[in-house]
Amino acid sequence: MADSGEDDVQRIHVGETADGEPLEFPTVEVLTGRAFITGKSGSQHSILGGTPVHTENGRKPIEDVSEGEQVLSLNKHTYEQEFQPVQAVIEHEADDLLQITLEDGTEIIGTEDHSFLTIDDLEIVPVQGSDVEEGTWFPLARELPSAEDVTDVDLAEYVPETANLTIRDDEIQSGPRTDDRYLDLDLETGKVLGLYLAEGSFDARDTLQISNIDDGVRSFLDGQGFNVYERTCNKGFKPFAKFLQSEFGVGAGGKSLPVWAFDTPAAFRKGVISGYFDGDGTINDESASVMSKSPELLDGMKELLRQFGISTTLRDKLTMYNGEKRQYKRLTVDSFSLATFAEVVDLEMVQKAEQLETATAGIADGGTYNSKDMIPGFGPVLNVAAREQGWTLRDSDNRVSGASVHNLTRQQKAGRQTFNQLVDDLDIEGRTAALGQSDIQWKRVVDVSPVSGTRTVYDLDVALNDNFVANGVFVHNSNSTSVVVEELLEAGYPVLIVDTDGEYYGLKEEYELLHAGADEECDIQVSVEHAEKLAHLALEENVPIILDVSGYLDDEEADELLRETVRHLFAKEKKLKKPFLLVVEECHEYIPEGGGVGETGNLLIKVGKRGRKHGLGVVGISQRPADVKKDFITQANWLVWHRLTWENDTKVVGRIVGSEYADDVVDLGDGEAFIQTDWSDEMVRRVQFKRKRTFDAGATPGLDDFERPDLKSVSGSLMEDLGDITDRKEQEQNRVAELESKLENREQRIAELESELETARDVSAAARKMANALAHGDGSPPDGYQSTLQTKNEHIDQLAERVAELEAKVEDDAGATDDSTSDTAEAATSDDAPDATLDTTVGSDVDDDSRDALVDAVQDRLRRRGERSQLQDGSENESATPDESTASPTETVVDLLQAPPVVTRVNAARRDSKCNDEAAWQVVSELATNPGASAHDLAAAAGIDVEPVHTLLRELRTHDLVARDDRTYAFNVDQMRTLVEHDDPSKPRTELRDQWEP
Repeated sequence: MADSGEDDVQRIHVGETADGEPLEFPTVEVLTGRAFITGKSGSQHSILGGTPVHTENGRKPIEDVSEGEQVLSLNKHTYEQEFQPVQAVIEHEADDLLQITLEDGTEIIGTEDHSFLTIDDLEIVPVQGSDVEEGTWFPLARELPSAEDVTDVDLAEYVPETANLTIRDDEIQSGPRTDDRYLDLDLETGKVLGLYLAEGSFDARDTLQISNIDDGVRSFLDGQGFNVYERTCNKGFKPFAKFLQSEFGVGAGGKSLPVWAFDTPAAFRKGVISGYFDGDGTINDESASVMSKSPELLDGMKELLRQFGISTTLRDKLTMYNGEKRQYKRLTVDSFSLATFAEVVDLEMVQKAEQLETATAGIADGGTYNSKDMIPGFGPVLNVAAREQGWTLRDSDNRVSGASVHNLTRQQKAGRQTFNQLVDDLDIEGRTAALGQSDIQWKRVVDVSPVSGTRTVYDLDVALNDNFVANGVFVHNSNSTSVVVEELLEAGYPVLIVDTDGEYYGLKEEYELLHAGADEECDIQVSVEHAEKLAHLALEENVPIILDVSGYLDDEEADELLRETVRHLFAKEKKLKKPFLLVVEECHEYIPEGGGVGETGNLLIKVGKRGRKHGLGVVGISQRPADVKKDFITQANWLVWHRLTWENDTKVVGRIVGSEYADDVVDLGDGEAFIQTDWSDEMVRRVQFKRKRTFDAGATPGLDDFERPDLKSVSGSLMEDLGDITDRKEQEQNRVAELESKLENREQRIAELESELETARDVSAAARKMANALAHGDGSPPDGYQSTLQTKNEHIDQLAERVAELEAKVEDDAGATDDSTSDTAEAATSDDAPDATLDTTVGSDVDDDSRDALVDAVQDRLRRRGERSQLQDGSENESATPDESTASPTETVVDLLQAPPVVTRVNAARRDSKCNDEAAWQVVSELATNPGASAHDLAAAAGIDVEPVHTLLRELRTHDLVARDDRTYAFNVDQMRTLVEHDDPSKPRTELRDQWEP
């Protein structure tokens, strides 16, 4: 059947044929058939020749990269850089070049339709050069690799052998001087070359002159065979001179770093940096920078520093010299990298080394704000987390931080340190946390300028990641599927797109689709529980759906969601029999060639074989046809072959389409393709697909009864239905969380009781020591003292019993919680009796605690002290008995010394003093019974030296327990009472005890 067909056949227009005729596909064939689309439909968007690319074998110009080499690339899902193989190198001429300059001075030249990379809501997405503007964020490699395989230089390569120059196996004789033939590229050689780049020149006889009068530099050069004079150091060895002139250039504006320098040992590269900053560097208390007339030299130095993870900024600098303006470039180490810079360099100039140490210390103290290491494009994730944590509530202690999060979200940028701190404080994990810790540094575009003329440009076809690093910047290497989908949506037919890379959300610019997935930017977050509802919406309510599986951290979760959604689509189509198209990106992940096909892949194969008679069509898309199960490709009733460059892929074209097409598929242009359709008389046609409108991110049933949806109405009740599923899921999860929380509360209560038990033991021990000290001293324990001690011992036993009882209950309840977790649906709808049991149990613990014997004892003591104070003020009834109206000061102090907050502080003071435990309590007891004693009196009573007594008294005063009057001491009764009155015995003492730990 020819494309022209019958007039009543509905078609979609997708492009033009080779003779300029409209290319139209029968709509029903597209909706119900099985198709395979492969290759890159984008143009040969490319990077200017000469741009450095990093391979496993070292840094090299892009035109020197070969097929099969591993190049540095960015994993867009993990944000980590990794090496991936080049599958093809494409070369062509272009006259639509743009020079893009980043805020740190990095420049890159590419074609207008070259895809660079940027970030949007945590997703790294391509952006065409023509759409790049000021403020667009570009990813840079935080640290560039080095092969480190260039270890020495043969100086004989730079000079011919003459009568005056003799080359031997290991040495060269030049005139009267004989030196090593091979130059080891070590730290010292690097420093010499760095000093040459900064301050080196040659006289007429090729004698190397380095002008530097610093003693440290002069001493270093003296050790390297230089002649050292008052204002200069020189070395006359022609092979070395010719090597420097040939590889590093001459003159202030003519010096640069050779390509091989980036693949030398780390020590040599550190030496070059050190020598250059020793010579031309300016280091003060805040920064380190260098200035040069040579842009090429500073570009190279910038890249050399990035190999050590040191970030820099390159700027133009105009200076005045004798009334004349002079143009320079200045390279400054970004403040957040200054500490790393200090670890890398080994400066000979002592003054610069000291200034660098001062600058680094200032930054470590937080004296410098970091504005050069930013995290952009993180979307609403921080705001969402802040709301969930209650930071935005009016009475929240974190309200200020919540406002800061809102501001950062509005700006869509935050300093890396600030971002990571917020991620940590808000307990955010997954890709958000990975972004903050990633190998990427983000820089904004500050200028986009056209480049005149026609130049040779190159593109690399990189496996898996489809991007590579060019001049330190991650760039994208280059879909007709979108054209087909747009035409179906334009005609009012729904589709379901399985989006594995988050690239189809751009369709929402023009069409109303339901974007379902895991990310916050999706219309609805879905899980496998939503699968049947998604199939119902797509088939029975005609809602176009993007099922975005790129945001799921768990691959099995995404796979199960896709599988169950397709299963429901297939089951419903058996009854409905209406045309519907399922689009599956990266189909090689589900139906791989030569690998195990999982449950999801087998289901997709089943849809391909049996779906057509029910009305369910499928389009499989992959840029790697060699990786797709061949049975799926060969059984397709329409195929689209865009540009393919990898040999394994072109072989597939040769086997299925024909060998002549295998050669031509490599040269297909932007949007061009070979197509094969079973509704056309022509076997293979070369066609041109039109550009898509939206942004890059039995019998066959007829179309007569197809209900065209109003796509603009995808909202309201639709979202409510999906939301109900989500709510039920959340209720089940909340039920589990509630049970776990109750278990956690009980475990926390055990911890509190154990803390209280420990405190009670401390108090009891203190009371015993007081009793012993008083018994062996001049005083004696107050009335009722032994009774109080007995009460505390009984309380300790009670606490120990309660801890054991609660631990037994927790073990029982843990099993109950596990049972509830295993069947959350029943737990969410079951009788509330278990809740009441748990609440009653926890509540009873709180009630028991409020009647705690320790609390009662403290409250009783406070009540009695209040009564005594009233009697002493004359406010009590004069008829009170002497025993009721008076209290011994000694008894008051001894009583206070048994209170937990006081005992804690006495123990802390004792630990910080030079008194042992027994001696300390003897001193305390003596001071309690004899206020106004001197340090010597207390030492004599305790039978110890006066020095440890002084240290104990000093610590007791530090804790506000003892007051000093001239040379005598007494307990500060008022302060001790205040401590007791403000103490809450119902709370654990962990923090208080921690506060006083030595």
